[in-house]
Amino acid sequence: PAISILENILLSLNLVTTRGCPYKCNWCAKPVYGNRYNSHSVARTVEMIETVQQRFGVQHIWFADDIFGLKPGWVVEFAKHTKEKGIHLRYKIQSRADLLSDNATVRALADSGCDEVWMGAESGSQKILDAMDKGVTVEEIHIACKTLTEVGIKPCLFLQFGYPREKKEDIRLTFEMVKAILPHDIGVSVSYPLPGTLFYERVKTDLTNKHNWKESDDLEIMFSGEYPVNFYKKLQRLMHYQFRYMQGWHYLKHFKLKRQVALLPYYWLQKMRLQKIMD
Repeated sequence: PAISILENILLSLNLVTTRGCPYKCNWCAKPVYGNRYNSHSVARTVEMIETVQQRFGVQHIWFADDIFGLKPGWVVEFAKHTKEKGIHLRYKIQSRADLLSDNATVRALADSGCDEVWMGAESGSQKILDAMDKGVTVEEIHIACKTLTEVGIKPCLFLQFGYPREKKEDIRLTFEMVKAILPHDIGVSVSYPLPGTLFYERVKTDLTNKHNWKESDDLEIMFSGEYPVNFYKKLQRLMHYQFRYMQGWHYLKHFKLKRQVALLPYYWLQKMRLQKIMD
């Protein structure tokens, strides 16, 4: 009976095909895997997909890997295998902008059913990206989003505010980047000092009495930031309201009846109310 119920309701599922990350963003914790990157074979990954589709009728998967398909040729081989097996699947992944400039890789993602790609864009300021040891450029973020859009994949951006020495001019660059790209969706947070990271070591002497968030949407800066704690909470809301406002206008111009269109007056009022924090 339990399996029968799941077959009717479980249409989307998370799978993991890899563990670890070889990149060196200095705010990202690596206490378990370090810089190692281990990956299932394409054959094993396709086998897992077949199993969950046959048993539970899964039609969509979020591959929750830190970086999906990093090994050279893996994504192209994955697309080939899913086609040979007759697998029809929609999925979303996490990746990096500098890995998405290769047209063959992006086309293979589209051919195998990739619907969304989430990238850790973090900032529209190259100064901040360099300070994070991110290893990507703002230009690469723009190129990756354009390349994905051209093949019908929705680009989505993770953004991060509050990194040390981030000024309002850097924040404005992030707003400008989002406006220029107009991604499908965004996720906004503030810099969080995780023990064991280089970032934590840099700010630990400036930590406040609070050393962790109680809820995931706490969004409190826990070290002495450039601006007050409340600034970043309002900034997160401003980014969301401004993004939804821009998205609403985009849908309206293309005659798409979306929720954002109906809420345009609300988004405008909220962003105007919060805009003064950037003065």
